Order: sequence, then C-alpha cells, then structure tokens
Amino acid sequence: MNATTYSSSYRQPMVPPLYFERTKTKNDSETSSTLPPEILSLCLTAYANWGDLAKLACVQKSWSNLLVDSANQSTESKWELAQALLKGDCGLAPNAERAVQILTELAVAVPVDESGKPLHTDTQANNNTTNNTCFTPAAKQLAECHLMGQGVPQDSKLGLAWLESAFYYGHDAEAAHDIALIYEYGRHSIEVDVVAAAQWFERGAEAGNVESMAELGLCYELGCGVEQSDEQALDWYTKAANLGHATAKFSVGEIFEEARGVPQSDEEACLWYYRAALVGDQDSKVALRRLYDIARIVVPGVADILNE
Repeated sequence: MNATTYSSSYRQPMVPPLYFERTKTKNDSETSSTLPPEILSLCLTAYANWGDLAKLACVQKSWSNLLVDSANQSTESKWELAQALLKGDCGLAPNAERAVQILTELAVAVPVDESGKPLHTDTQANNNTTNNTCFTPAAKQLAECHLMGQGVPQDSKLGLAWLESAFYYGHDAEAAHDIALIYEYGRHSIEVDVVAAAQWFERGAEAGNVESMAELGLCYELGCGVEQSDEQALDWYTKAANLGHATAKFSVGEIFEEARGVPQSDEEACLWYYRAALVGDQDSKVALRRLYDIARIVVPGVADILNE
C-alpha cells in the first residue's frame, strides 16, 4: 500500500502572505525580526521547513498558530505536514496522533459513524452515483495507520473500511487491489477469504488496475474464489497483457500452448512469449527455448533476446 505518492517531491511550507503583519499585536511590540513582514514571509517560504516554523511559533504569542495556519494554506500543505509528523521528518518530532487528526480532517468528505468508521455501501461501487469525494491519499494513509496501529489503536476492520472509502469515494483502483491482497493472504489478522479477494480483484480490475486484472485472471484459471473459467482467465490475462503486464503475457502464451479454452497454437504462444520476454519475463525465455524451432520462424530475431 502506497499512500504517499500525492506529491512527487517535498516543497517548503507556505507561510500566509503578510502573516507577520496581520498577527502583530500590542503584546508583541518587540518583534524578533527587523525585516519587513512581506520579506520575512517570503524568506520563510523559501528556506524554512516545518520544524523551523514550529520553533518560530514559540518566539512570540501572535505566532503561536504559525504551523497550523501555514498547513491550512492548501490541501497539499496539510498532507505534507501530516507526513512530516508521521515520519518525524522536516525538523519535527514524530507525532502520529496529531498526524491522524490532520489526515482525518483531509478526509472530511467521507461520512463516518459515531465511532469514526467510514460509511458506504457496495452499490456505490457499482453505480457510482455518490456525490461524496475524498482526498484519497489521506484515506489510504488513515487505513495504514489503523492497520499498523500508528497513532491510533490497531484496528484491522477500521483500516479496511478506510481503504474501502478510498475506493468508493476516491475512485482509487489501487485501494481495491490492496484490500484484495489483505483477504488473499490474511494480512493484519484478517482471516483469509478467497471469495472476498476475488471480488475485490474484480472491482480493481474493472476500475483499471492492471495488477488486479492479472490476479483476477489467475483466480479464474485456478477457480479460486470464483467458478473456474478458461475463457474468463484468457479475457482478463489479455486485458492485463495489452496494458503491459509481463506475467499476463506469459499466461496468455501458456493458454494457447496448452489449448485451454482456445485452439492449440504454438505459433500464437510464441508470439505472446516473445512479447513477455521483451519486457524481461524469464519464464517466457524458457518457453521460447523449448519451442525454438517454431519461435525462430514466427519471430525473426528471437535468438537475439534469448542470448541477452
């Protein structure tokens, strides 16, 4: 689960424009800076990290809310502050409890019950009629916090609920895939449930997650959590393969070689094995060596990739 990909690189906190002019009070007749307030704000925005702002907030009374006021400048600022507090980064001491509070504020569009559990229904995933949206990275990070017991008591069911919200309200296909993996492997003390895993792989696949497509193909191939179907397996493997999934390309080749639900065709198998080998799939290279007499005819230049 990766909830921290919202911002590709760290940016300096945004100090509100003219903050030091607005917050000056009679009790702060002696300021710690001789710089004009607009210049001081620009300097802090360019060079200060969250830890610097936290220290500056202790200098005088009118600056005591500097950290919070700067975070409130944008959703991204709040997100970055929450990440800094979780990791003890950017000059701040770790404070997971405060980070969870900020993350919850970021996910305010998600309705919750009295216990703080997100509310949603399965039908929202099917008809997509809900008007609720959420800041998906925050919902996914909250899920991780609950699953790992970071800043809150460990609660796997609540963690799953936040992941479900990231899918239902944030339309995040990766969240569906993460849920499926939790059920498939029984992670975080959740009981293994192959039927639930297949259902969530299907939701992720239909929402466009390539890994879910490949996993759903495997579910149909093995009859794991769904009724066995070579046709459905080929369909989902092909969709994943056409989106670049190397293992799915190999699986399509294997289906043609073994004539599972399709006419047997070593030629078609070699074409798919070659496509998979081009992106580094080692099993496909083994298959091409086994079928080399056919592969060298169907795929000119196959020897080059086998010799790499």
